[in-house]
Amino acid sequence: MNNNYFSLFSICFLMLGCNSHQKPAESYFPENFDDVSQIKYAQYIIQGKILYNANCSNCHQHSGQGFRNLYPALIMSTTLTNDIGSAACLIKYGTKKSKKASNLNILMPAQTELSNLEIAEILTYIGNSWGNQKGFISVNNVAKYLVDCTPH
Repeated sequence: MNNNYFSLFSICFLMLGCNSHQKPAESYFPENFDDVSQIKYAQYIIQGKILYNANCSNCHQHSGQGFRNLYPALIMSTTLTNDIGSAACLIKYGTKKSKKASNLNILMPAQTELSNLEIAEILTYIGNSWGNQKGFISVNNVAKYLVDCTPH
């Protein structure tokens, strides 16, 4: 049975590595997960990367470096990891006004078509890539975060 999990896990990571034309981000992988949790976490990372590439990478780049002062970097982002609830709200509802204090002139568009699960997968991917180590972001937590959203 463990060989089946290992094989599935290996295939998932091969798919993750082949999914991008650039070198894939190395994702943080908590060591204290059991086999089932590791598979679920890997699924969130893989699907999160696919969703990130489709919805976020045009601005934040495949590398997570952002683009100059227009789009913030996600690499080692303390803003992201310190307030994952606000990050969920930003993904779902975007920004309503620019943040002149931080030189951000471009509004983040709302992604209202994304489900709570898809937002959880994106947050799990970006929260554990490029040096970030947030761990697993569950769909239940995202649902709770989105209830308390305030306009940005």
